[in-house]
Amino acid sequence: MEVHIFAEGSKTTADNPENPLTEYYQGLFGMVAGLHEELDEVADAELHIISEEFGIGDGSDSFATLRSKRDAPVGFDNMAEMSRTALLDAAEDADVMIILLSTDVFDVAVNEIWDELVDVAKPNSIWCLGAARSSLNSIDSEALEAKGCTVLTYRRKGVARLGTETRDELLDMVRERTTQ
Repeated sequence: MEVHIFAEGSKTTADNPENPLTEYYQGLFGMVAGLHEELDEVADAELHIISEEFGIGDGSDSFATLRSKRDAPVGFDNMAEMSRTALLDAAEDADVMIILLSTDVFDVAVNEIWDELVDVAKPNSIWCLGAARSSLNSIDSEALEAKGCTVLTYRRKGVARLGTETRDELLDMVRERTTQ
């Protein structure tokens, strides 16, 4: 089972930029890192971290390595373009797609390509979307459901990326599918 998690980094960071991104980003990012760790125990889980500094990186990459590959931060527009490409690539093969983004990033990375994401989405896959109410209201999740996909949504409140109830429901669904 292939799982892809897309999330932004955190403003709170560890002192050592040589740490893997899962350890470098602190604060509420720990919930995303923990979710990735739990899913990786039962499936092939990849964590994609989005940043204006480096674009998009894997959770095992270090901030220092990703940043050293660039003369300057990639910026918002390039980050959005890199994110759209990565989302479309992942959606084709993902049994589970988890997208936990702020309003600005969700709107430019997900909303702009929503129809394409639905087109390439693997039938019967699980989608978990965590974003602001306005962002979630602007997409047609029923189009995914028409492909047999299960769609879980979490309307972000403040900086919480995913609520406990939604997280538990997601983990239960993934565990159930891996035992079938």
